[in-house]
Amino acid sequence: MSEQLVDRIPFAKILVGFAIAFGVALGLCGLNTVLMSSSLNTSHEEFGGGPLLNTLGWVELAVMAFCAVGIVGTGVLWVVLAAMPAFNRKDREQQRLLDDEDQTKHENQR
Repeated sequence: MSEQLVDRIPFAKILVGFAIAFGVALGLCGLNTVLMSSSLNTSHEEFGGGPLLNTLGWVELAVMAFCAVGIVGTGVLWVVLAAMPAFNRKDREQQRLLDDEDQTKHENQR
């Protein structure tokens, strides 16, 4: 269990999957809108496109809503899990950015 949880979960792949699904649903939503608007001119129904296009439109909206929540939720979870080890450090000493040896090397070279 030496690996952290943030390293074991493929957050980038999950985000890409949600983004691709969102893009496909958005494209299908646009195609659905075009098909429904073109069928409005030819049919005499109250809502053009028929029940298939209406049902497909609701499914697309549901997929886009699910993916939007998934993208935001996964992103927030990724940031929180990545920041957690910094808050849980057992040693509360200040980190030294430069060693004493590095300081003396630079002073001797001048």
